[in-house]
Amino acid sequence: MEIARAAMVAGRDVFLLAVEEFADPAPAGIDSERKSIGKLGWCIRRLRERQCTEVVFAGHFKRPRDGNIRMRPDLGGIWFLVSNFGVLRRHNDGIHRAIASTFERAGFRVLSPLQAAPTLAASPGYLTLSRGAPALERDFRLALEAARQHGASGQGQAIIYANGRTVAAETKAGTDAMLKGVDPLAARGGLLVKSMAPGQLVSMDPPAIGCHTVELAAAAGLAGILVEAGHSVIVQPQAVKAAADAAGLFVYGMSEP
Repeated sequence: MEIARAAMVAGRDVFLLAVEEFADPAPAGIDSERKSIGKLGWCIRRLRERQCTEVVFAGHFKRPRDGNIRMRPDLGGIWFLVSNFGVLRRHNDGIHRAIASTFERAGFRVLSPLQAAPTLAASPGYLTLSRGAPALERDFRLALEAARQHGASGQGQAIIYANGRTVAAETKAGTDAMLKGVDPLAARGGLLVKSMAPGQLVSMDPPAIGCHTVELAAAAGLAGILVEAGHSVIVQPQAVKAAADAAGLFVYGMSEP
């Protein structure tokens, strides 16, 4: 929703097409409709009817087999499933590429959320008044490299890095599950690190944090959150800053060397 709002502030016309199984209710003031995940053909027709030329994908989704979601695809959805059967059994990046390719073949330009809403991109340096200890700052680049190495596995974009090593790594269950399941003794004083995976399609699924991420990081006993400047989404940056400062956590955007 924040991406839609930011795009509207930037002067873009916005039509929000929400996936029924995953999306929160659309707020007042945003032109929107909802449809089941399997109705791909309907969605493409509706976007054309609304004269959309660009599409942005945002938010978390589960594969039907992961979340016990019943698929009732239309003809467009059946074509997608049959055409990409092998891809759908692999890592998320392959699925993202298949989705992007489907919409591009239908005549749409697929934008990154950060192209549509650049004000949500993580800025270089500290977002917060809170700061990391000098010893922890010296580990920032090593921690980010460890997150990238994990990203190459296709399992997720996030790790928890503490005492010079990775103590937890995101799986397909997501960042929240990793934060809730980490051993607090191992994680205490460490970092939540989120990074684009090597070779990842940049228009789909950039790393993102929000206030809920801050809450879970604080509950896990972490000292801060490290993201890639310019490549990560911070949902409601001012609210994230306030929540992190209140919890005594820092948020830092790491620039390329």
